[in-house]
Amino acid sequence: MRIVIELKRGSDPLIVLNNLYRLTSLQSTFSYNMVGILNGQPKQMGLKELLQAFLDFRCSVVERRARFKLSQAQERRHIVEVCVLIGFDNLDGVIRIIREASSNSAAAAGLRNAFSLSEKQAEALLDISLRRLSLRESGNFMAERKSLMEQISKLEELLSSRKNILELIEQEAIEMKNKFSNPRPSMLEDTDDGQLEDIDVIPNEEMILALSEKGYVKRMKPNTFNLQNRGTIGKSVGKLKVNDSMSDFLVFRAHDHVLYFSDKGTVYSARAYKIPECSRTAAGTPLVQILSLSDGERITSIIPVSEFAEDQFLLMLTMQGYIKRVSLNLFSSIRSIGIIAIQLVHGDELKWVRLCSNDDFVAMASHNGMVMLSQCTQIRTLGRNTRGALAMRLKKGDKMASVDIIPSAMWNNLETSSKFPGSNAKNQNGPWLLFVSENGYGKRVPLCSFRISSLNRVGLIGYKFSAEDRLAAVFVNGESDEQVVLISQSGTVNRIKVRDISIQSRFAREVILMRLDHSGKIQSASLISATDCEPEEVLTIAQG
Repeated sequence: MRIVIELKRGSDPLIVLNNLYRLTSLQSTFSYNMVGILNGQPKQMGLKELLQAFLDFRCSVVERRARFKLSQAQERRHIVEVCVLIGFDNLDGVIRIIREASSNSAAAAGLRNAFSLSEKQAEALLDISLRRLSLRESGNFMAERKSLMEQISKLEELLSSRKNILELIEQEAIEMKNKFSNPRPSMLEDTDDGQLEDIDVIPNEEMILALSEKGYVKRMKPNTFNLQNRGTIGKSVGKLKVNDSMSDFLVFRAHDHVLYFSDKGTVYSARAYKIPECSRTAAGTPLVQILSLSDGERITSIIPVSEFAEDQFLLMLTMQGYIKRVSLNLFSSIRSIGIIAIQLVHGDELKWVRLCSNDDFVAMASHNGMVMLSQCTQIRTLGRNTRGALAMRLKKGDKMASVDIIPSAMWNNLETSSKFPGSNAKNQNGPWLLFVSENGYGKRVPLCSFRISSLNRVGLIGYKFSAEDRLAAVFVNGESDEQVVLISQSGTVNRIKVRDISIQSRFAREVILMRLDHSGKIQSASLISATDCEPEEVLTIAQG
């Protein structure tokens, strides 16, 4: 029987196969009792012990077989030597003793006394028929004696070393395989234990995660929010509890390890697919049902990790401006109750966590629009249970507002383009810093307008705010197809193209990004790439 399953376009064959393994009898799992008789006693053994016991048994069988053959060859040589050396060389004397003897026993006794023979040798000499006394038969006895000597030598060499016995066992196993081999009807696969987990049947698709201030989280499809124009109202992210507002909004894949960092400096971990998938209008799932959060603990930063690489670090920044780097490997194994990520001073809280490498740069900004750029290598790499150093010298009443990583490749391109004449502040090729204010305004400022400085500096002004406004987020933008997702306090979401946001200088006026008539202020902003979801957006717009 041959069964062929045809899949729909876009289906993952591995996911379908894993579902067949899990839900049908295509794959069966059974247990067995590995008890064997070892040294006369029943014993439960593992696979290695069973193989070793079988190998010891085979060595014993080969050794006893060789000793038996050696004993037989030595006995036969004992007889043949009598026939060759005595029977044929003293043929007349043997015949005379036999003729003078009155009986067989007397003849055997005479031969033993005359030629110093054993009883078996004497009996063998008496059993030789007359036809075997020819010269031809004498040559046969000589050849048999030579063959016996070679056989005895080989058997003694085999028994002299266990290595020789093991080599013979291997040779016999190969001969057995070649003689009785047939194609294997089944297939051996390198798997852990044959058991399928949830991750084996869940597609590793791109998803959107939305988190509220009161700890409600939900997972949605990327095409839940259609692309819109700059300055529009946006679409609601769904129902929110009373006095709740959106906190974070990011893109990840279903198989990622999601690291949840709380305001108390603790980090938790769970697979992304553990978050229940729901519609845009659903309220979401409380994080306390997924993580072991303490009373009053809030998740302030979420980092999806697909692989814990050795050259990757986590950059942590607190509200009061303490910053440090920690190796990503230190978070590869996290207890269910969480582990300490950073030590906090009284009244401080962990607010931002970003992935970075040694070659990257970091852009930090305060609520009042002060911006400072620094190399990641200037930030010390510390352990988890440490506080870090001051990142910026904040003015009175000012606090940290946002942080983002500048990839090394982007910075190298910036340095290359700045060497050519004709470059100015309005560099149309980027990269830029994208500013988003709480009142829904924003602009892009060329990255070349800022300079690299060491830590604990005031920085340069990047955005001039009115008295009622302040900075909500800042992003490093270097791709033309990127999009920014804005979330208001009431849960309204607007997703716009970054290239529609005008490029301005550090002191120039901003443009409106999202109208916030009755939606409060901008609560969260995220920068995403549109490469993976553009076809879905085109289809959604066409159907609308």
